Amino acid sequence: MQPSSFFLISGVLVAAAGAQNAEERIGCTAIAVDGAATEDGSAFAGMNADSGDADYRLTFVPPRQHIGGERPIFTFNLSYPRWVGFGRGEFFHPKAGHALSEPVGHIPEAKSTFGYYEATEPLMNDQGLGFGESSCAAMLVNKFPGDVKDTRDVPVGLLDTVTMMQLALERCITARCGVELMGELAETYGFVPTPGEPSLGSVRGQGAWDDAGEAYTLADAKGEAWVFHVLGGVSGITKSVWVAQKVPKGHFALVANEFIIGELPSEPNEEFLFNREIFQAAKVAGLWDGVGPLHFSRTFAPEAMAFESPAGTTPIPLYAALRRWGLMNLAAPSLQLPFKSSNDEYPFSVRPDKVLSHRDVMGFLRYQYEGTEFDMTKGILAGPFGTPFRLEGGPRSGQVPRGIAITRTLYSIIAHTGPKRQLAWFAMDTPTTSVYVPLYSRSRAVSSAYATGHSSSFSRDSASWAFNFVSNFMQLNYRDMSKQDVYPAIESWQDTIDEERKAVEGANADTLAKWQADVQQKVTASWWNMSDFLIMKYNDGRVNVPKVGRSPGYPQWYADMVGFSNDVHPVWVQPASQPQASLLSEIDGGYMAPRFQVPQLWDPESSSWTYHPLPAASVSEEVQQLASISPGAASDAVPFAAAALSTLAALLAGVALGRGFERRVSRSTTGAGEHLL
Repeated sequence: MQPSSFFLISGVLVAAAGAQNAEERIGCTAIAVDGAATEDGSAFAGMNADSGDADYRLTFVPPRQHIGGERPIFTFNLSYPRWVGFGRGEFFHPKAGHALSEPVGHIPEAKSTFGYYEATEPLMNDQGLGFGESSCAAMLVNKFPGDVKDTRDVPVGLLDTVTMMQLALERCITARCGVELMGELAETYGFVPTPGEPSLGSVRGQGAWDDAGEAYTLADAKGEAWVFHVLGGVSGITKSVWVAQKVPKGHFALVANEFIIGELPSEPNEEFLFNREIFQAAKVAGLWDGVGPLHFSRTFAPEAMAFESPAGTTPIPLYAALRRWGLMNLAAPSLQLPFKSSNDEYPFSVRPDKVLSHRDVMGFLRYQYEGTEFDMTKGILAGPFGTPFRLEGGPRSGQVPRGIAITRTLYSIIAHTGPKRQLAWFAMDTPTTSVYVPLYSRSRAVSSAYATGHSSSFSRDSASWAFNFVSNFMQLNYRDMSKQDVYPAIESWQDTIDEERKAVEGANADTLAKWQADVQQKVTASWWNMSDFLIMKYNDGRVNVPKVGRSPGYPQWYADMVGFSNDVHPVWVQPASQPQASLLSEIDGGYMAPRFQVPQLWDPESSSWTYHPLPAASVSEEVQQLASISPGAASDAVPFAAAALSTLAALLAGVALGRGFERRVSRSTTGAGEHLL
């Protein structure tokens, strides 16, 4: 029997630089939700913090009173230990072999500063102001303090990614205060990204920098949420360019390593804040001709479809676009947003179809595109047991889908803050296989398990290593371990925590603190027990509970796909755009055929993409797929199906797809900066 072909869902592998983002210092997915979109009127802001090498230990920086003087400013490269010194709590006191962190400058100190939780980056303060963060590509980047090798005629930036967050949490109660303060500080002292993050690239021959800008999401106890963008400045005009947009009432927004704010009004107003020199800066920098409204993302960010980072590599526009498409459709499936390859063709925000709970938002940050054509538990790269996680780096061409939660997610944070309660939900390691524990703003309790851990030293004293071990061990048989063991345990813990917190939310601070720390310790202990249990249950490729020695074997669809037979020679296979029809009923969870074209081959000479035709489907299959997209909207589906079939027929006849789609000759009417009702 000849081996049949593997199937690779269209878009899972495209010609792009697979290793580009594997070693990034920190690259995150950030979310913001207005309080009118939630069950209890709370706003949400948060992120999945994705990094392969950063100090993720959790602590609480205490509030302080200051007698004048100046505040030292440091740069944070995020590696262990992220900061060493005095005045921010015993956690940061020098240990053997640790040198004191040296300031790079000073600014006036506030009379008093609020306390806040901090991991790799600051999280939430004792007033209920919380943060998310996502680094973004930018057209402008400042010099770092003391960098004598950088001879560009650009401003020197003093305040880096972490410092901006620290200052906002130290000095602000509301999200509006936070964005106003960060804007003022950026103009006065200049912004620089996380040291080691920005890398020079090229977009149609013009220089641009990956990870040189920052996007922050903020939420406060008033139930208000904002998105803030900042990047380098222009000498003689402004030390940094910045903009902030309030999340519309009842809306959800997300940032996936690309700016999302669009057209700006001529003057700042209640919904938009920005430095008044922004228009002049754009013109002097040669980024805008002054004609028509200034579109922030299209002006100050490189064109994603053509941005090579570094120059000569293939652009990876799907790195952001897939996350934006996935989460917007998860929040508002009734909109049926079509997949677009460029981030700036998506709206700034959407109105969720239903009011959201904190558990819904947890689900957003655990999402793996399940049930869509980009489902990360499907396809040959998911293996026989459907792992949603992919190896990064590797081949010089090709890319894997960028998940919302990935293997190198250090932690996930959700600020859940409004008039009724102010807390943060913190999940150590990747949230898909982790438990969110509560961190209340009026407490400062952090257990030793969450305050301990180092990526290069395994320890059973660390919560991070407990969750890391389980998540990594699951790769042996993700399907069974997730469904039978880990996912049920996660839901059980989240239910238990939700039930118990009802009794302690109104308790005194000491009672709340004890419960908060106890939950952290108990969850950690349970996950170490889980790790031991999984080792036993799935030992030697068997399933040993309830009976020892049962072999799960390879799934039938997988065996048939690779041509499993009596020939014991190594099996070699080739990719196929879709599985054989005879296997569709055997695939766990079913199969969703590709409906959206994605860019496939990049031509650096013309800076254009080639789009391959979608695989052909039968009439009945195509109509069934289209109808399933919009239940109750058959009147829209039928003409759309007819058009799709007509298009497929033309493609099968050999009509070639044109190039230049990514040149943005024609823009979507609902592009970045707009929001959908």
